[in-house]
Amino acid sequence: MSKFAAYLMGAVFALIFVSEAGAQIRRGHDRVVELSQGEAEEMWRTFRSAKIAGDYAMDFVLTHSPRRGESVKYEGKIYGTERSGRTLTRIRIKKAGVPDAKVYDFILLNSPKESKVWKAESGKFVEIPPNEWLKPLVDGVILSPFDLLTPYVNWPHKYSGPGRIGQAVHFFDLAPSQKVFNGISGVRMALTREFNSPAQTKIFSEEGKALKTVSLGSVKKIDGLWIVAELSARDESTRDKDNLRFRAAKLNAVLPASIFDSSASPEDPPVVEMRAF
Repeated sequence: MSKFAAYLMGAVFALIFVSEAGAQIRRGHDRVVELSQGEAEEMWRTFRSAKIAGDYAMDFVLTHSPRRGESVKYEGKIYGTERSGRTLTRIRIKKAGVPDAKVYDFILLNSPKESKVWKAESGKFVEIPPNEWLKPLVDGVILSPFDLLTPYVNWPHKYSGPGRIGQAVHFFDLAPSQKVFNGISGVRMALTREFNSPAQTKIFSEEGKALKTVSLGSVKKIDGLWIVAELSARDESTRDKDNLRFRAAKLNAVLPASIFDSSASPEDPPVVEMRAF
């Protein structure tokens, strides 16, 4: 299993940084060998302990495709950093092609000790309680603050064996310390054997029914680093789907702390020059 240089925790569509020597995307049909308990713990510990390789900024387009009806496009930017052991993410999203469309603005904080979400409302950032984290970022889409915050990576985990989802993976089941978390009984995460990164994440209801599936679509090499280029989220009841595609990025950036300050007014962040891809 190849080792990556660093992995950005705190957002399900996180950047994946893979060392130049270890970046081998294999599509073979070799058997996926079950890990021993020690190997599984090492894999999870490596995944959980990796850190951010500098600040970053990315530009994206999100397409919501209902099972029936026309697709709707949104566009936005995401900024990320790690400060004092805490991952901070700023997400701004609005309807595409509408110059005066409302901008939905969020700040996410994630660490082993705490997780928080703020949303811009009436000229200030207001903290959103955990029972509202599952509401969509924008009315009508599937992705929510919960999906991007990924608080479940801090839940108790259990290795559930190997498998394939288009590539070799190892499954880990995550469950909240209490019986349920806002109606969620657990999450099953498939970590890729090569990148040790999430290929697929399934979220389950209190009754054990699959609610939502978030899947890795593709990766791309930018400035010598592998990053997630595309991912999707599917509502398992309606079969509606979100497709999120990154189209430009600035890696190893140095971003001002004000971008992530939930006590400040939700103003536009400074312009960051990004490389299109």
